[in-house]
Amino acid sequence: MRAILAAALATLAGLCPAAAVAADPSAEAARSYSVRAVAEPASLKAGASGRISFAIEPTGAVHVDPKAPLKVTLSTTPGLALKKSELGRGDSVQAGQGLRFAVPFSATAAGPQVVKAKLDFFLCTDQWCVKQVRELTVAVDVK
Repeated sequence: MRAILAAALATLAGLCPAAAVAADPSAEAARSYSVRAVAEPASLKAGASGRISFAIEPTGAVHVDPKAPLKVTLSTTPGLALKKSELGRGDSVQAGQGLRFAVPFSATAAGPQVVKAKLDFFLCTDQWCVKQVRELTVAVDVK
């Protein structure tokens, strides 16, 4: 009887570490979406206008949490002027389980210019919700 009990306990002890190691939500969240950004147009003359578009695109059962805080902070080199430098949920367009943003800009000086975007949002499934912070850079050539 003791041998059976010892064998059962040994088997359970061997199983518990494997069972206790669940999927890491942070790692899973980081692999379950993509972000992309583009300047439209990517090349323009000084004085012309364009827009920076970017998107958070989750995959599978993952979604951008509709109730959690969401903030996008934009900055640029001196040759571009953005219509807005901070965005929130009200500035987004729902795109499936993700979000899309578009920000108008005007080219004020010739040369290579850059727009930087910092996206701060929560990505969720039915089992977890994890904060994500991503930074994007978009190049704009002003002639």
